Amino acid sequence: MGDVMYWVLKENDAVRDYASTAHVPEGINMLEWFSGKSIPSSREPVKMTLTAGSGSYRGDIMGGILPLFHKDLLLMLQDFGVDNIQYRPVDLLDPDTNEFEYGYFLINIVGLIKAVKHYDYNVKPLDRPTSLEKFTIDPKKTGGAAIFRLAESPRLIIINDELKNHLVDSNITGVILCETQEYTVL
Repeated sequence: MGDVMYWVLKENDAVRDYASTAHVPEGINMLEWFSGKSIPSSREPVKMTLTAGSGSYRGDIMGGILPLFHKDLLLMLQDFGVDNIQYRPVDLLDPDTNEFEYGYFLINIVGLIKAVKHYDYNVKPLDRPTSLEKFTIDPKKTGGAAIFRLAESPRLIIINDELKNHLVDSNITGVILCETQEYTVL
C-alpha cells in the first residue's frame, strides 16, 4: 500500500465569469468559523454580497473570505458520511442586479487538526510561514477525518483520497483538487 494522499479542496477562481464574496457578514465572527470549534446552529440565513463585477459562473465552492458550499456539494458530503460540517443558508445579494440567489451555505468544518509533517510548532507564531506550500499530511494525526482544516493553516480545507474520489465520481464542479505535496500559493 502506498502513501495516503491528501488534497487541498478549494474554489477554482481561474474559471471565466467566476463569482466570489467580499465581506464577512454582520454578526459572523470569522475567527470562529476558522477555529474548528462547533458553533451554535441556526437556520437563519446569513446575508452576504457578491463582489461587484462577479461573473455568472457558479461552482460547488464559491470563494471569498469565507468559502461557501453549494447544496449539491453538501449532499455529496452527506452521501459520503461526512458528519463534521455545520452550515447555514446564505441569501446572496448580487450588487449588479440587486437580486438574491439561494442554494449556497456558509460552512464550518468542525475539528482543527495539527497534521503537517515536519512543521515546527516551537517557532514563535510570527516566525512561522504565513501559508503552507508543498506539505505532507501525517495520516496518523488526522484521526481518520475525511475533511478537515489544518491547525497550521486554518483557511485550507483538506480532504483524503476516498472523499476526493467520491467527489470526482459525484461530478463536483468548479473546484481545484490539488495534492498537498504539489500545492502552491500564487
